[in-house]
Amino acid sequence: MFCSKCGNELPEGAKFCDACGAAVESVNESAGTPQPAEPETVSGPENPKGKKVTENIVLGTDGRYHWFYEFKLMKNPTILKLLWKIFFWIFIVIWALVSIMNSFQSYFNFKAFVEFSMYFAIILAGFEVLVGIGYFIYAALQGFKYCVIFDMDEDGITHTQMPKQFRKAQAMSVITMLMGMASGSPGAVGTGLLTASRSAMSSSWKTVKSVEIIRRHDVIKVNARLNKNQVYALPEDFRFVEDFIRNHVPGNCSIKEKRT
Repeated sequence: MFCSKCGNELPEGAKFCDACGAAVESVNESAGTPQPAEPETVSGPENPKGKKVTENIVLGTDGRYHWFYEFKLMKNPTILKLLWKIFFWIFIVIWALVSIMNSFQSYFNFKAFVEFSMYFAIILAGFEVLVGIGYFIYAALQGFKYCVIFDMDEDGITHTQMPKQFRKAQAMSVITMLMGMASGSPGAVGTGLLTASRSAMSSSWKTVKSVEIIRRHDVIKVNARLNKNQVYALPEDFRFVEDFIRNHVPGNCSIKEKRT
């Protein structure tokens, strides 16, 4: 059995293609020709398993909701903004610590402090430019696409990179590790090891502390203390995913809707 979309060979009984994420077509035994499976669209709390609940989301026979999302890395800046924000706050913390240490010195000079802050801002701006260049290189290696499959149920949600993208991500993680060792940065080495060690990220609803909804970019950020997951869904599927998340996170979870 082969995928009608990308031609990938599929195991018997597969519901989704593990290469492109497309729903598997059923085969008409009498005609001998593939017929697209047209599960009936249903809604409500008692959706029968194996049925579509939105245009692209299917409630599988395993009791989990499944959907595929193709992220345009250059059109949707969500990941790039996240990287910029992370490095910005790292630099701000370093600047604050150095400034506090200098303020306790008897020879503290305000003019020198201003000059130091200006130089630090220039270094930060240059570093953010390098992050942008690195993101473009990463996007090019990924074919400017990030393909992911989501699995969601009553317990939580799993965000899984497609195999092709994960192999490339592993190659990038090796580069990250080598750069970290060359610069003596254990943080960079740890980041590379973490990237290489997994192709999926799971979030349990009961541990979620905050949710950020950004409709413009088809993303819902599900944040736990040590786990920040990003859930993507097309506009026609977004409301279903949003409502499901709202109904399953803890009552004290902070939910905010952002425009950018």
